[in-house]
Amino acid sequence: MQKRVLYIGVGISAIIAASILFSRGTASIDQSKYQIETAKVESGDVARLVAASGAVRALTTVEVGSQVSGLIIELLVDFNSEVTENQIIAKIDPQTFESRVASAQADVDSARANLQVQQASIDRAVANLQKYEKDFDRQTELYKENAIALSTLEDTERQLNVAKADLAVAKAQLTSSRAALSQRLASLQSAELDLERCIIRSPINGVVIERSVDVGQTVAASFSAPVLFQIANDLSDIRIDAAVVEGDIGGIDAGDPVTFKVDAYPDRTFEGVVEQVRLASETLQNVVTYTVVIAAKNPKNILLPGMTANVEITAEKRENVLRLAETTTRFRPPTNGPEVLDASDSRPRKEGNNPATQLINSLEISSSRKDKIAQLIGAEFEQARQSASNRGPGPGNDRNAMRQQMQAKIDNILKSELSDEEYKSFKDNQNARSDQKMVELYQLADNTSLQKSKILIGLSDGKYVEVLRGADIGDEFISRLTVRTSEK
Repeated sequence: MQKRVLYIGVGISAIIAASILFSRGTASIDQSKYQIETAKVESGDVARLVAASGAVRALTTVEVGSQVSGLIIELLVDFNSEVTENQIIAKIDPQTFESRVASAQADVDSARANLQVQQASIDRAVANLQKYEKDFDRQTELYKENAIALSTLEDTERQLNVAKADLAVAKAQLTSSRAALSQRLASLQSAELDLERCIIRSPINGVVIERSVDVGQTVAASFSAPVLFQIANDLSDIRIDAAVVEGDIGGIDAGDPVTFKVDAYPDRTFEGVVEQVRLASETLQNVVTYTVVIAAKNPKNILLPGMTANVEITAEKRENVLRLAETTTRFRPPTNGPEVLDASDSRPRKEGNNPATQLINSLEISSSRKDKIAQLIGAEFEQARQSASNRGPGPGNDRNAMRQQMQAKIDNILKSELSDEEYKSFKDNQNARSDQKMVELYQLADNTSLQKSKILIGLSDGKYVEVLRGADIGDEFISRLTVRTSEK
């Protein structure tokens, strides 16, 4: 009798357990007809990864050229040579420029000698002027005493005026000689500068990554400076210019973490960070891309300039959220599969799991202000529900139009209850969640049918999707269902 009671109790417990499983949508289905795979809602991280590729380059790469033309007579560095700022790295034949300096120096000496001659001319003109001024004064006194004729006085006055003109000419010639000297000095300075440019120096501290000339080669700098060397500043700090297509550029910002690999080290993953998203686009074969500059460290200088880096940029990341395998969102029951029941709203909704409550909880304000906003929004929802109920089903109940009207009313409530800064923060948060969408997933209803469920999902990383509403942790959804073929 006790055993019978025990068996009855076990049976009742089994029935209760089965009913609970069926109510949670995790019931078993006829394994003789169908083979199914399910995935559970779990807690974890979801990140949107953007794949791209780009070339490794040094933080700063300087092309060292020559501003003068001539024959390379000496190279003091080679590939991979470490150089310091102002270090001599090459020399150009200086003979032509030395002769130009000597010629310019001779012109300067000549100009200085001419300047001395002009100064002597001024001294002579001053002396003549002083003599004719004295003669004119004496002749004037004699003429007053009628000791000389008027013509003699006039001749003396004319000589005085000529002496003044000679002095003015001498002074003008002196000014011209000074200008000529300045010109000769400038020519000398230019010639000396060209002579100095025959010695090629490193502009920065770094490593020579390219050498484009050899000893005996003539470089011509008529229209542009020929490149002799390329020097990388510091290979321990590198940059990657990744080309990201326009469809993936949204959400990528400075500071986003990056991982990348190179073919030279396929088993090693390197880390970096987005430094800059350049606004200029590039179009190649109708594909628009944007350059994302990634900063990374180069341990032991193992990453070389020019290597192709395959990068993954974490554009967005949500931590410790409900997530589900993305295969469940792509599953659709086969036509010859089990019966599918329509989506049901019988699942009890957790407090704070409806859109209005999530909207309010996202605001960083006091509880009293949240309660007030919740009451105002709740009143608007109730009014909208009653209006829709009074109109009844039909074309007048356009859900999209009603949703837009409700959103406009909520915006008006928030604008009136929040400050400008709080409202802007709310809109930024709302835009960040713009990737939300409603999908239909499937659960086991009983051994002959499936239950369709509507789930609101958010961010997707290709493997998992973020579950925002409609499911709880531990819920199972079908990711694959295969109809077994009967064996004859």
